[in-house]
Amino acid sequence: MAFTRTLPRGILRPPLEPIRASMTDEGMEQLVESLKAVGQLYPLVVKPLGDGPACEAAVTVEGELDRFIKAGNNFEIIDGHRRWIAAERAGVDFLECKIVDPAQVPAHAAMLHANIMREDMTPAEEGWQFLELAQKYGWSMNELVSTFRVSENYVNERVELVQKDDAVAQAVHTREINLSQAHELLREKDPARRHDRLLLTIEHGYNCKELRVMRQNLESERAAAQGDLMPHTPQYAPAPDPAAPRVCVWCKQGHDPENLRQVDVHWYHQPELMAVVEQVGVHNVLTAEQGKAAAEAEPHE
Repeated sequence: MAFTRTLPRGILRPPLEPIRASMTDEGMEQLVESLKAVGQLYPLVVKPLGDGPACEAAVTVEGELDRFIKAGNNFEIIDGHRRWIAAERAGVDFLECKIVDPAQVPAHAAMLHANIMREDMTPAEEGWQFLELAQKYGWSMNELVSTFRVSENYVNERVELVQKDDAVAQAVHTREINLSQAHELLREKDPARRHDRLLLTIEHGYNCKELRVMRQNLESERAAAQGDLMPHTPQYAPAPDPAAPRVCVWCKQGHDPENLRQVDVHWYHQPELMAVVEQVGVHNVLTAEQGKAAAEAEPHE
C-alpha cells in the first residue's frame, strides 16, 4: 500500500546512502529549469523517517499518516534525491510524494530504473545503484537483469567501475572520462600509476586506444627491466658471427673499412631490411656491370 501526499520540501530528508554522489552536471540545471517551467512531473518516493508504532501506522492508515505529517515528522527520500535538490534551487516549496512502507522499499527500488531514462544517469551512478540493490536489498543478478532489461555484462562493468577505484568512478560520474577510458585505466594494477594516468587522461583527453598503447608499452618496459623477454622477441635470437668480415650491406664490399658505419636495427627486422637491400642495393648494379664486363672480355669465336 502506498499513499500520495504533497509534502513541504523541508520535512524531506536525503537518503542516508544517496546514489548520486555529485549534482554538478548539466542535467541538474535542465531539471531546475523544467521544474520552473512545467512543474514536477514525477512524484518522489519516500518513507517515514524513524521506527516505532507511529511510523508503522502512517503507512497503513491514511488518518494516521495525516497525523504523522501534522506532527511535523520527517520522511526519508528513497527515489527523487536529485529532484529534491532541484526543487530547492527552483524555489519549489511543496513536492508530490508517494509514501511507502519501509518493509516494501525493495519492491519500490525498481522505480529507480526510470531515472536512467529521465535523468541521464552516468555509468558510475548505475553501478552504485546496482551495488546498493544487491548488497542492501539482496537483489540477485537475475533480478537486476530482468528489472533493468540489461545484460549481465552491463551490470558487471558498472559494478566493477565503482568497486575497483573510487577516483576513476568519480571521474566517470562527473563526465571527465567515459566508461571505455575508465575500463582501460582499471587494467593498470598499480594504484599510483593508475592515478597518474587518470590525471593525464583528464588533462590531455587520451582516448581508449591511446591509453591501451601506453599501458602495453609500459608493460613491455617493465618486462625488459626485470630481465624478461619482450613480447615480440623469440627465445633464441640469432647471434651475429664475430669472425665474419665487415662489409657494406648496400654494395657487399669490404674495402674502405674506415668509412663503414654501424646501422642499428632490431634483429627481427633484419631479414625484412635485407630483403629490401637485395632488391634495390647498389650491389645489384655492380654485379650486373661486372657480369657485362666479363661477357665483353670473353674471346669471340
